[in-house]
Amino acid sequence: MRSLPFKPLFFAAFVGTLLIALMVYQRDSLAAGYGSVIDKVKTTSASTAEAVADASKSMSLPFGGSKSEGGAPGVPPDNYISVCLAIKDQRLDLPEFLHHHYYNMGVGHFFIMDDGSEPPLSEMTEEQLTIPRDAIEFHYYEPAKHVRWMQYTLYNACIKLARNESAAVNTTWMAFIDADEYIDTPGPQTLREILEDFSRVEAIGGVSLNWRVHTSNGHLTRQPSTIAAYTECIYDDPEHNGNNTNNQHVKSIVKVDLFKQPRDPHSFFLLGNHISVGENGDVVNSHLRSPITRDRLALHHYAIKSKAEYEEKMARGSAMSNHKDWEVWDTYETKNPHVPCPEMLRWAPKSAASQSSRKP
Repeated sequence: MRSLPFKPLFFAAFVGTLLIALMVYQRDSLAAGYGSVIDKVKTTSASTAEAVADASKSMSLPFGGSKSEGGAPGVPPDNYISVCLAIKDQRLDLPEFLHHHYYNMGVGHFFIMDDGSEPPLSEMTEEQLTIPRDAIEFHYYEPAKHVRWMQYTLYNACIKLARNESAAVNTTWMAFIDADEYIDTPGPQTLREILEDFSRVEAIGGVSLNWRVHTSNGHLTRQPSTIAAYTECIYDDPEHNGNNTNNQHVKSIVKVDLFKQPRDPHSFFLLGNHISVGENGDVVNSHLRSPITRDRLALHHYAIKSKAEYEEKMARGSAMSNHKDWEVWDTYETKNPHVPCPEMLRWAPKSAASQSSRKP
């Protein structure tokens, strides 16, 4: 039997070794600076935790722009931060969501991925939307084009749009959240400042925000303001490292240039060897993060709202083709301990602040 030539085998082994070495070098290059810079991130978050109580009393609105005359909220100076929103038939939920993230969080651009709403959400007027229409682009998908895991399709489309229209949109970070999820920055830093901190670490391509799941607050019908009406949340379960609470779940803000594909609706695979981290610089490799912390970043999840709205949610379904049932309602209403969570009230319309008490 003839033996294979030695030189070809040696060459193949050499090439394979070289490729592995290059991959390791890329990983180590990305990690270079991570250890040295992440200490600064952790130091910042630690000092932030000490300042939360005082900062919340005299905090300026966390956006990169300036206030207009009279102290009204300012507008984002650019599209550094954007939101990809998969949504269907939530016409009444959209205005407060847009207003909060545009004026309070400094989100400059919104990709509204309309999964077959009737009527289409693009028919809403600028007055109904509550923010400038040029900060929004609507993309409508006919119901016949709905696929099983539509949310993934819509997320991938958002990235394609952002990359293809970079000259016009020019967005660096994109948040993948739902219309019942509100970003908050409890400490003295703005959302932009926090993301700019993480941008200084080359290895970081995504940031994971822990949920703060709200209960119904006893409301039976839709309330004028989500932020004002729901001030009770499920317990974080710190005694068991958060293992018995859905507040372990995260949603993500991802660098547009480093997005690869969704791992699930909560977390993402990134290009190269880039990583996602929590607010303290801790690596997050899944849809869960513990211990649960929200000193710098939080995601308030108004998962059920009033009983009437939850019934609408069950009938509407989701972009992941799964339907909520009363078991989810019971999980948040009766199976988890409840705690007060009034921190979002500082963003509530003054006229609505009085509705924060529990309804019968």
